[in-house]
Amino acid sequence: LINTLTAAYSRVNSAVVFEVNTGNYEAMVDQVLLHDDAYLLTNYLPPEELGPMIALPIGQDGIAVIVHPANVVGNLTVARLRSIYQGWINNWAELGGADLPITVISREDGSGTRLVFENLVMGDRRTTTTAQIAPSSAAVVTSVARTPGAIGYVSMSYLNSSVYPLRIENVAPTLENVANNAYPLRALVYFAGLQEPETHFRNFIGWAQSPDGQAVIAQNYAPLLNEDVR
Repeated sequence: LINTLTAAYSRVNSAVVFEVNTGNYEAMVDQVLLHDDAYLLTNYLPPEELGPMIALPIGQDGIAVIVHPANVVGNLTVARLRSIYQGWINNWAELGGADLPITVISREDGSGTRLVFENLVMGDRRTTTTAQIAPSSAAVVTSVARTPGAIGYVSMSYLNSSVYPLRIENVAPTLENVANNAYPLRALVYFAGLQEPETHFRNFIGWAQSPDGQAVIAQNYAPLLNEDVR
């Protein structure tokens, strides 16, 4: 998303040059804490104990729960999804599927997507210790596509035809369902930093919140609701 946004904005304002660093949530928060003029693109906000941060929403993300395309289970409640990730449900037959062990795939510690998933689904409950750990969303997709009994979670922007996104509470993770707040695993996407953005960053973030910027974001994410913009 950051590469798409910066490329589009550079066509609007060619005088601005961006320096972009990428990494998981934990690594990027560390970078922001070291540099007053840096901003983090994230779907999970740092906790207050790290210090106050300015957070400016630019879009909405949906956390898609994915399985192998051959899996006949098409819908899960949040409660059953939680039970799977706690290790209490271990076979797809318990959910109306094939007699096949469930392979739980989770993101690594320090992943923003994992933090969002834990906040929305797990609460204070721990993910099963038998879960396989994937180092990126792309790795989750690859593992699920190769493993008939697997289940994982990714930002909806990573969805492709190699995996099947489950409905959660009978709602599919589509851009429309995230945009209208129907899909339950929804998270805002923010630019976050230690201080109010100055000229160039302020103009860039304002552009991202404008109709032109929202059109770019809507290629892979859901646009903001009016009440999301502060």
